[in-house]
Amino acid sequence: MVYISNLSRPANQMLVAKQYKVSIETLNKHISADYKADSKYRFYNGKQMESHLYEGIQPAEFYDKLENALASQKGAFKVNIALGYDLVSLADGEETRYFHPNLANTYVFNTPVAINSRADIRKKVISEIRSMELANKLNYPSSGYKLKSITGFKIYIY
Repeated sequence: MVYISNLSRPANQMLVAKQYKVSIETLNKHISADYKADSKYRFYNGKQMESHLYEGIQPAEFYDKLENALASQKGAFKVNIALGYDLVSLADGEETRYFHPNLANTYVFNTPVAINSRADIRKKVISEIRSMELANKLNYPSSGYKLKSITGFKIYIY
């Protein structure tokens, strides 16, 4: 018996199938019925874009997960990142509101960033984000709420 995590991505399924010299159909047939993908991660694959959603993560995990998702890409691509966050009420410290990551109001870059090489990942994305104050990128009502924490992010790859 073999235990493997993160088989939610088709690319990972192909790698495992190739490693064990089985078809994708055979692999899917033998994946445990109670297999649960990482509850903090969701992968979406569209015709024009793919996205990687991470929710409920610790701030220390942000850069590793971002770099891993970008480094797995083949060829040139464009990327943007949206942030998810919790607000806490100033009037009632128990009341919180969660805002899901979306490009409508929580994007990190004003326009998608072109990545042509692996070096661009660190130079154009990671170092740029490290130099930003991410809390300033969030749109939320200033009266009555304050930022509690940034708890998730979604990577959009075009």
